[in-house]
Amino acid sequence: MFEIEKIQQELKNNLSQRRYEHSIKVAKCARRLAKHYGINEEKAYVAGLVHDIAKEFSSLENEKWIQKYNLSKDLLNPKYSKIIHADIGAVVVKQLYGLDDEICEAIRFHTIGNKSMNLLDKIIFISDKIARDKVDLVVKKAKDIVYDDIDKAMLILLNAQKEHLNKIGQDIHPDTFELINFLEDKNM
Repeated sequence: MFEIEKIQQELKNNLSQRRYEHSIKVAKCARRLAKHYGINEEKAYVAGLVHDIAKEFSSLENEKWIQKYNLSKDLLNPKYSKIIHADIGAVVVKQLYGLDDEICEAIRFHTIGNKSMNLLDKIIFISDKIARDKVDLVVKKAKDIVYDDIDKAMLILLNAQKEHLNKIGQDIHPDTFELINFLEDKNM
């Protein structure tokens, strides 16, 4: 179904070694979570593999993709510098590999989330945060419960993200804020 070996080789050639290794870890974690939750493991693996495909793009590359595919110019705002790769990455994997909309959406929302996230979206969001060798107490807590309650794990990670942004004086993305409220209401 997917040309996984080709994608892996291209990523290995185009990403830093650190980013490539992170992508492999996220893909493996996503596959395990997909198996546990009964969704397509190969699709989850591929989405995890390519989730950061645009993470190391230069400003010029980002501008080219935004212009060529008519993405929001707001993405160029410096406050979005840490999340721009998600929107651009979703377009890149569609164009380069013809990946389906479900994978593209999982990539698009792996940084900020969205209250309409499906299970694959949640798996990629969480895998990106927990598939690391060194984890803090918040991530450990999310790792400990993700196989029991994916929404609670999401909420733990999102609230930590919100707290971090508050500490550094940045606003949380409106979609993230909406998702936190949605999950809190759901878990009451």
